[in-house]
Amino acid sequence: MSKKLIIAEKPSLAKTIIKAVGGNGGFKDYYENNNYVITSQFGHLLELYSIGDYENDPERDRKWTLDDLPYFPNTFKYKIKNDKGVKDRYKVIKELIKRSDIDEIINAGDPDREGETLVNIVVYKIFDELKLKKKVTRIWLDPLTEEKVREELKNPKPIENTQRLFEEGKTRAYLDWLYGMNLTEYNSLKSGITLNTGRVIIPLVKAIYDRDKEINNFVPKNYFTIPVKITKAQKEISLNFKDLKFDDLKEEDCKAELNRLKNKKVKVLNISQKEQESKPKKLFSLSTLQAHLFKKEKFPIAKTLELVQSLYEKGFLTYPRTDTEYLSEEEKDKVKNILLKLNNSDLEFKDTKNIFNSSKVESHTAIIITTNTPNLDALSKEEKIVYLTVRNRFFANFTKEKCLLNKTEIIFDLDGYKTKLIGTTIKQKGYLIYENDIGESEIPSFELNEEFTPNLTIEKKQTTPPSHLSEADLVSFCKNPFKEIKNNEEDTIEENDDEEYKKIMEGSQIGTEATRAIMIEKIKKVGYISTEKNKLIITDLGIKFIELLEKLNEDLWKEKTAQMNKDLKAVSKGTLSSEEVIKKAEDEIKSIFNQKIEVQRISNNINKESLGKCPVCGNDIYENSKAYGCSNWKNGCKFVIWKKMANKTITKSIAKELLKNKETKIIKGFKSKAGKTFNAKLFIDNDKISFKF
Repeated sequence: MSKKLIIAEKPSLAKTIIKAVGGNGGFKDYYENNNYVITSQFGHLLELYSIGDYENDPERDRKWTLDDLPYFPNTFKYKIKNDKGVKDRYKVIKELIKRSDIDEIINAGDPDREGETLVNIVVYKIFDELKLKKKVTRIWLDPLTEEKVREELKNPKPIENTQRLFEEGKTRAYLDWLYGMNLTEYNSLKSGITLNTGRVIIPLVKAIYDRDKEINNFVPKNYFTIPVKITKAQKEISLNFKDLKFDDLKEEDCKAELNRLKNKKVKVLNISQKEQESKPKKLFSLSTLQAHLFKKEKFPIAKTLELVQSLYEKGFLTYPRTDTEYLSEEEKDKVKNILLKLNNSDLEFKDTKNIFNSSKVESHTAIIITTNTPNLDALSKEEKIVYLTVRNRFFANFTKEKCLLNKTEIIFDLDGYKTKLIGTTIKQKGYLIYENDIGESEIPSFELNEEFTPNLTIEKKQTTPPSHLSEADLVSFCKNPFKEIKNNEEDTIEENDDEEYKKIMEGSQIGTEATRAIMIEKIKKVGYISTEKNKLIITDLGIKFIELLEKLNEDLWKEKTAQMNKDLKAVSKGTLSSEEVIKKAEDEIKSIFNQKIEVQRISNNINKESLGKCPVCGNDIYENSKAYGCSNWKNGCKFVIWKKMANKTITKSIAKELLKNKETKIIKGFKSKAGKTFNAKLFIDNDKISFKF
């Protein structure tokens, strides 16, 4: 009896599939029943060859050289990752594919480009190794529920249906290899220091570099304003007349205007009151969910992705790696089913373009809840926050009752200067019972033509620089690289976001929803940026990195990277071939190498903190794994402060004190070779460290 082999992307997905076909979810290497054999990968089992692999020279990857760069493989090849667990699982999958009773392999990777690619490359590599070919099909598990698994298994789609997606996935990996492998080695050899380089890394670091440069170059300007205060119903009210502003050189004009206005009255020129409907924000894409939770809960964007992925794998949320805030028109019945199961009298189905708009959906739709309702007490605290955030935004969009606000607008006049005061009160809560994003601001009752004697003063103020970027800002930048970055602001409903979504649909972005959090963590790890109070700051190494790219004319800023993304999207649409995109990249890399530009070397200590000056030669002292040593050691300076002295850890602060004052305060807890504890000062004796008892 023939069977079908289902290969899930990861064990957690396999367990859901096993339950859907009648098992208990448990398995070691694979699960089997009368119809199916189910196994899983651990995400990526394969990786692309290195240059050393292509040259059959492992030493090549340890000793970089410009002699064989740029390097372009004739055919890109994959190898099994050097990990015992990975190798064992690959062997299991290979033996299962080889079985004579397996006549069909089903790709059950995540429902996206990456899931398509990482399962397919394993299947086709094994086909090549075994010199066989079997039928391959695809199931698309969004949402990841047992019901959806059973539905998909009734009619798995031919793998040819998603061939273009596979081509895009492979081409993206090839591009990353070409730029990453060639430019990392090239820039590192040119600079004398390891500089991790990639086509997505560059625009991310450049965005932070540009913002920090703008902040550093910012010159504050003084200006003067005349704040106006009136008293109504025993309450002091501040009125902001924006035209009462004078630059730094016109202080006397400001004083003269203040004196002129002292005898004038503030008059109520107009009063308008209207009832206004407030609509909820759009459903969440991954980027807007990350921005929302960064602002509200201070969740790092990588944390949000991890949590929402976990909730997807548990079947409570739809697939998270989506770049749209809309649902497709084909999902109306699915939403009706969710609402029916919720049985919530506050909610009703709404057929509106603010929710259902297929023109703004590519493969994955907005993140929403599923028909599986979790026991909230069984979720972790952070999972609960994420689930309720998504659930409440969904509820807000389908709330039956309208949200009605009473808005009062008062226009005031002060001898020709005009300003307005707006008060907002909630008449009918509507969606606010689930997601309250309206702040009430009650104002006193005014009468038309009512007059007030103002309290006028002069205030000296100063313009302020822009804020440093946050992780949420950087994610927004990746999604819309040509849109002004507004710090930590969520997207709000716009009457017309057609142009924005046109760019999203054509791929005019940087990276993917799946990789942005990884890339941000990577540029932190390699030392191009640091984090201070949830803000991203360019480091000295990051500055040198961007300056080097500029000197070497490596023009891979946002415009070029966004164009690459558009080309990749064209591969998935069939309007560009993978070969054309790769050829374009190779030509660009060749042009960089052909320039033969020489640059100044970068110090290995570029990102290290100097703890003080060497008492022997005057050079900087830096921390390493075992000591605080002189940076001039290559030229023979032997001065060092060991981190362990007489069984006592010498901290960085102690080392700084010693270098600054030539001795420390009394330090407790040293231990002699005989095991006796003693207290002592450390002091610098010529070029050595000694104890002072």
